[in-house]
Amino acid sequence: MFFHIEHTTEYRYSEPATESFSELRLRPRDSLRQKVSRHYTRVEPAVLVESHTDYFGNFVETVSIPFRHPSLLVTSVCDVETKPFNDALAAVQLSVAEARQLYTPHRRELHDFLRPSQFIQFTEGVCELAEEFLQPAAPFSHSLRELNNHLFRTLKYRPGATDAGTTVAQFLKDREGVCQDFAHLMISVCRVAGIPARYVSGYIETDPVLGADGEPLDTALIGATASHAWLEIYSPNGFWVGLDPTNNCLDSERHVQIGIGRDYADVPPMKGIFQGSNAQSLSVQVRVTRNTESVVSRAPEVGPAS
Repeated sequence: MFFHIEHTTEYRYSEPATESFSELRLRPRDSLRQKVSRHYTRVEPAVLVESHTDYFGNFVETVSIPFRHPSLLVTSVCDVETKPFNDALAAVQLSVAEARQLYTPHRRELHDFLRPSQFIQFTEGVCELAEEFLQPAAPFSHSLRELNNHLFRTLKYRPGATDAGTTVAQFLKDREGVCQDFAHLMISVCRVAGIPARYVSGYIETDPVLGADGEPLDTALIGATASHAWLEIYSPNGFWVGLDPTNNCLDSERHVQIGIGRDYADVPPMKGIFQGSNAQSLSVQVRVTRNTESVVSRAPEVGPAS
């Protein structure tokens, strides 16, 4: 599938900021499952946008504005192709204990995805879920699907019920939250059971595409307007496999991956600091449009104002 994605973030300050610094993770990753044909970032006020790759292989852009500015507007535009792929869990006929044994030679590179982190907690409730769904003798693939289904059925997706700092324990207590919370909880359960799991940030096509007869060609999916989150587990066959507990599915061509990390703290779309203002307001708009074919075009040229 081909998608055109426009992501606009605007900060407005109560008084002009004297300077600011921002770190952006908005460009989708290139992988065997998706390819970016075009990407550009436009910043107002106009400054140089520098880029690098972080520890987890995510594309990062940095923006430094060393002068007074009343607002900061960042627009990220990209065209990306997502590709069909086989279910990497289908042929894994192992128990959870057998899968853990196969991870042993890779424990060094998988270390970050087996330990607690800022948002991944091994609480009593998390341990109980691991004991129920990921027992050592349980079938590996089937158990992961059952856990994915259980979280979808027993927890409620409700925007606004939580915020970026909500803990796994609080989510389990209140039983409602957003995709970030679903992902953090399932990652916690997998890690406490010895299954490497990592956080994925990205976009999702939520609305079904209609056919010529007006009937939907696929099902509607749940996701935030601004972004989506799910997780990937490391399968013993060497693949990172995406699971989306918010939608009770494996990730698909309708998922566009931006970044991976231990949890949300590693891959926020935009973070930074500013000086010289007491308050700020934030607005975010994202548009994900499916195209019938690849769109190849150049980024607009940015020059001095006339």
